[in-house]
Amino acid sequence: MRRIEIGVFTALLSVILVWAWQHTPSALNLALFKQELHVALVRHPHDHTFVDLGNDPEHFELVLLSGLAERLGARLEVHRVPGPREAYRLLRAGRVDLAAGLLTVPGHDPGLSIGPEILPIQKQLAHWAGNGSAVDSLEDLAQRGARIGITSVLALPERLAAVIRGATGSGNEMELIQYADGPELVAALRRGTVDHAVLTSIELSRLQRVHPALRFSLELDGEAPVVWLFPPGRDRSLIDAAEEYLEALRSGREFELLFDRHFGHLDVHDLVDAISFTRLVQERLDPLRPLFEEIALEHDLDWRFLAAVSYQESHWDPDAVSRTGVRGLMMLTNATAQSLGVSDRSDPRQSVEGGVRYMLQMLERLPDDIAEPDRTWMALASYNVGLGHLLDARDLTEAGGGDPNLWLDVMAWLPRLAQRDWYERTRYGYARGWEPVTYVQNIRSYYNWLVQLFPEPGDRDRSRRLYLGTPLSL
Repeated sequence: MRRIEIGVFTALLSVILVWAWQHTPSALNLALFKQELHVALVRHPHDHTFVDLGNDPEHFELVLLSGLAERLGARLEVHRVPGPREAYRLLRAGRVDLAAGLLTVPGHDPGLSIGPEILPIQKQLAHWAGNGSAVDSLEDLAQRGARIGITSVLALPERLAAVIRGATGSGNEMELIQYADGPELVAALRRGTVDHAVLTSIELSRLQRVHPALRFSLELDGEAPVVWLFPPGRDRSLIDAAEEYLEALRSGREFELLFDRHFGHLDVHDLVDAISFTRLVQERLDPLRPLFEEIALEHDLDWRFLAAVSYQESHWDPDAVSRTGVRGLMMLTNATAQSLGVSDRSDPRQSVEGGVRYMLQMLERLPDDIAEPDRTWMALASYNVGLGHLLDARDLTEAGGGDPNLWLDVMAWLPRLAQRDWYERTRYGYARGWEPVTYVQNIRSYYNWLVQLFPEPGDRDRSRRLYLGTPLSL
């Protein structure tokens, strides 16, 4: 009898195990059941390249991941890791549902599942001015026996790996040196320990803002899209859900707006601008910084924001005068200065205080339904071109089918205020509408520069008003 019972139990257990094997929950159902989405997020500690906000809610991919988790009805659990290898390990161990953080398709096959493409980037070689130079091809690197630096975060481009292998034993051996993080790699370039560094196009654009001696050398492997990676051996249900989510964002405006807020300012200035800005930070900003800090504190603002506006206006020259007669650190017109009680526009304190009051007036006079950060950007445009012309551009935007509450749309219509066919339809008439566009985009860029150069603990405080915390950086 006991043998029969054991046999029946064994048979039932076998049936249960077979059923369980045949009915393994899908990757999506596992996440839904846990109500948690576990993500390995790779850090990119390139100095303050990511404004030390790289793993905070303002990080581009983290915003996307938060939206995916919300769509799935799950709580986002982020596991911050120092590099792709650790992310691969967590994926293979099944401890996370996906990995992100400017990851590209691995050069070797780690046995992982490749998820949706997030955005296009390029892998590039860079050098330090005076310690290296641009090259025409990878073969030039081999002939020079170049020393190449790369961080543990980035996979080595396959063509470059092949050239390094091919140079072995040729008498001009190339050397590949791996560094733990961005600061070590940049320091090695500066010292001349390596001749070139492998960076992504986004990393190079950001790094050049704080290191203008960093120069582009050569494009590598063409476009290499950022992707999300998923564990091996699971079905595609979670990958499909992620792709559907991103497609929904792209079919609307969300992805476009998110991309603009994180990256729209990166290509505004070239290398000459970076060199000039860095020089004037050293020569002019230091003595003015206490003034910006004091006035910013009085008005509950970010001093770097005021400094960015002042740089755009006068390059931090208290005696600046334009051909139209505006003058001072904040380049106030005589009429505006009088309305604000500013008696001496060349006095730095009066100029900055007057400029702040005028800017806050523009901010308060805008329609209530304009949200941040677009509200700050439109207030800056009003500071430059006048509130009336900004409102005209909003009207044209709405009539043209755009959203008058989005800077990205209004920015496209402002230049038409200089065209007769359009400005004759407006209340306030002609305006040099391209100027406020350049003005705002420049300030976004300068502000981002200053946040990178002068990071503060409060940058992580997301409870503060946008133009107090980080109004224009990302």
